[in-house]
Amino acid sequence: MKILVISGFLGAGKTTFIKELIRRTGKNVVVMENEYGEVNLDSQEISQTSDVDILEFAEGCICCSMKDSFASSLLTISSSLDPEYLVVEPTGIGKLSSILATAQKYEYERISLLRPVTIVTLQSFYRYRREHPDIYLDQIENSSRIVFSKGENESPDVLEKIAAEIRRLNPRAEIVCRHYTQQDDAWWNGLLEEERAAECSTWNTAAESAGRASKIHECTFAKARLRNPAELIVLLEDVIRGELGDISRAKGVLQCGGEWLRFDAADSRYGVTGAEGYAQETQCVFIGRTVKRRALFDRLNAGTDGAVET
Repeated sequence: MKILVISGFLGAGKTTFIKELIRRTGKNVVVMENEYGEVNLDSQEISQTSDVDILEFAEGCICCSMKDSFASSLLTISSSLDPEYLVVEPTGIGKLSSILATAQKYEYERISLLRPVTIVTLQSFYRYRREHPDIYLDQIENSSRIVFSKGENESPDVLEKIAAEIRRLNPRAEIVCRHYTQQDDAWWNGLLEEERAAECSTWNTAAESAGRASKIHECTFAKARLRNPAELIVLLEDVIRGELGDISRAKGVLQCGGEWLRFDAADSRYGVTGAEGYAQETQCVFIGRTVKRRALFDRLNAGTDGAVET
């Protein structure tokens, strides 16, 4: 079983990248999803487009509070499902160094680590490096491949400037500036074949040892209802403007009038789609340095069922 860890901060686009990986390679892949909070939308999104086994870890991070469960699961998956490849998608606030160190302890002739990938969004690079250095720098400094996302409309000068910054932080990493969908099949298949360097037995934890710990707050709602889609649009506009806190990521499924809608907000952008294929139950999560829980509760308390914080 070869393990590929695909990291990236909140909203980087890890799930979309994994969907493309599965589509382009057609390999026998098992996906391990580590959601932050109780929302499992990412696993539902992958299952819609591919017939793969998906294992979920919720309400904890496999880099810290669920480290032992993660380690045990690696052995269980190898012995029971016996996939050729295990793709691990940690929560966006997971430290890559810790995840790799845990997986490395269980390497033997049947389990090996591939070169880890980190997804980086250009729009948020400077903000997250400044606000969450212990997590963000850890993900960049310990990756073998840095893949840019959401940069289709950025100028070559911006791409090169951020690439130079990343090269300074991690001179060993391969940096993929052009959008990953433009990569050829050989590159995609290489993600599942190229093992980490044998000499890389320890992971860079300098950012963590500097004592700059990020403060992340999370608010989930198991019950919420809006009167119409327009209320959801207004809510998301306020989220990206910072009216409801310093929120890095918001996503969920909820009923708006007579229809179910899915929303996703990150990097000062948001999207709203139909919720076909998703469980018809409310799942909403808001994650960031500050989250105005009371304001969100009031805004989502538009229906008779109200909202419940968890």
